[in-house]
Amino acid sequence: MSLVRWTVIGLVPLASACLTPACLTTGAAAPGALGEEPEQSEDAIRFTIGAVDTTLPEVDAIGYDVTLKVDDRAGAESFAADVRGTFVATSPLTELSLDLEGNEVQAVTVGGVPSAHRRDGAKLVVTLPAPVARGETIAWRVRLGGALLQADGKNPNDFSAFGGFMVKQRNAEGRKIFTTLNWPSKARRWLPLRDHPRDGAMVAFRATFPRGYTVLANGIPSPPRDNRDGTRTWRFEALTPMPTYAFHLAAYAGWTGTESRSASGVPVTSYAYARTSVATRKAVYDDVPKVLDAFEARYGKFRWGTMSFLEEPIFGGGMEHATVVSMDETLFQSPSSARKTAFHELGHHWSGDLVRIRSWNDFWLSEGFAEFLTAKAVEAVDGPDAARRVFEGYRASGLAADRTAGHALRPADPEIDVLTIFDAISYQKGACVLRQLERIVGRDTMTTFLRAWFDTNAFGAVTTADLEKALSAASGKDLSVYFRDVVYTRGHPELVVSLGPVTAGDAEVRVEQTQTGGPAGGYRFPLDVVLVDAAGAQRSAVVELAGRTTVVKVPTGDGFVPARVVGDPDEFVVGTVTAR
Repeated sequence: MSLVRWTVIGLVPLASACLTPACLTTGAAAPGALGEEPEQSEDAIRFTIGAVDTTLPEVDAIGYDVTLKVDDRAGAESFAADVRGTFVATSPLTELSLDLEGNEVQAVTVGGVPSAHRRDGAKLVVTLPAPVARGETIAWRVRLGGALLQADGKNPNDFSAFGGFMVKQRNAEGRKIFTTLNWPSKARRWLPLRDHPRDGAMVAFRATFPRGYTVLANGIPSPPRDNRDGTRTWRFEALTPMPTYAFHLAAYAGWTGTESRSASGVPVTSYAYARTSVATRKAVYDDVPKVLDAFEARYGKFRWGTMSFLEEPIFGGGMEHATVVSMDETLFQSPSSARKTAFHELGHHWSGDLVRIRSWNDFWLSEGFAEFLTAKAVEAVDGPDAARRVFEGYRASGLAADRTAGHALRPADPEIDVLTIFDAISYQKGACVLRQLERIVGRDTMTTFLRAWFDTNAFGAVTTADLEKALSAASGKDLSVYFRDVVYTRGHPELVVSLGPVTAGDAEVRVEQTQTGGPAGGYRFPLDVVLVDAAGAQRSAVVELAGRTTVVKVPTGDGFVPARVVGDPDEFVVGTVTAR
């Protein structure tokens, strides 16, 4: 498809609520106080400004245009980068602060004017050539470079050491490969930017590597251009705002691509090593277009234009780099697990990439949602029994972590280090909480709600409080007690369900909460129970938990004499339920 040229609009309507690409229309250049870069090349990206998040500190990042050249001399690999940024000031400024670790900064300009700058720890602080008022555009440019990080020998699970722009001399095929890993806050290791998921931005890459490498990055590609010096330049434009940890660029000389399409026409391409068999590829990716169709039908349009998956060394799992998902080279040893990983990362293109989190404390809104969507994907292609087995595994993992990790699903402010909640509580327990909420509000209500949630909040950032408020309004149910007890409080319910006296027409059901933690007065939510008679016949009922001990009379009808009771037969409760 043809690429679009975008124009910076200098003064923006700060009160605008629009966050969708439909609002990102071109217009005549009307630069703010600092204007545009006069030295931009003809093909430089000019990002259109739509709505601005005025709650962001200092600035709202709109887009980054990255020109990159890589020297691949073995063991001494390095890069030179020319990074242009378009920001809007959310408060009056005399300085601009960018996140940046390491590397050498050669020059900084703002509005084409050379600007004084200093390094302050992990910050690059730029003195603006003139004061900037709230609502004005800042067009800046930083030239920098440095050695690529050598990934060989580093433990990929040590996030303090692994990440940034890396080269691995020997991947699983024994060949050199270049890759980036920016999660959780590692984009700053090679790019100057505002490195927080709350401040999403568009991105364009113009990457020059020696010929022979295939380069992949976020967004829509242009045809590569061969240069006289034996290099090739690749260009990608992602004009859909995303968290900076979802920025990605990788290069390898040994990928082969296989393309399919969803029913709605989205191209889905997998890039794999030669060692990865066609059968393995099919087992992992064949159902991805079907899942994309199912997600679109349930949760709204896929807004990213294209979807790719690439095999590379990252950290043992998958990473939701927008439009260009990373699949670790070790995943393909278990195609069934890799398949679910692909579903999970695709789900992030609704939750996490499209609808970002406002704080790392809201991490479960990204990962718990993606796990929930993974189970829904399994349901769409494998059926409800398979999905239930996925949730059973989630519950076991989530509760095991709950007993040892000791944190709430949404920890209290202030913002924490996300690595302290990078666990099965945020992932699997979070998915189970969404499933229980689906049971409380109703399946159809939840599906309709999620479609509206992704549409309303597309390209914006949300909080757990936003979810509670919106789902309560959509369902007509006050969910504040559930969120207080289950989402904001550590621990989980431990329920013992017993059958009491049976009389003509009803039976007594008793539910005791035996957990030592949790809310002082016990959890309060609906509990499904099933009464079973001696012949195996059943009667279902719902018990509204009302404290540490809840006793209710369940109507049974004439002739039905229950012999036992089963609590939570479909395992919706995010906790343990035993019968006595």
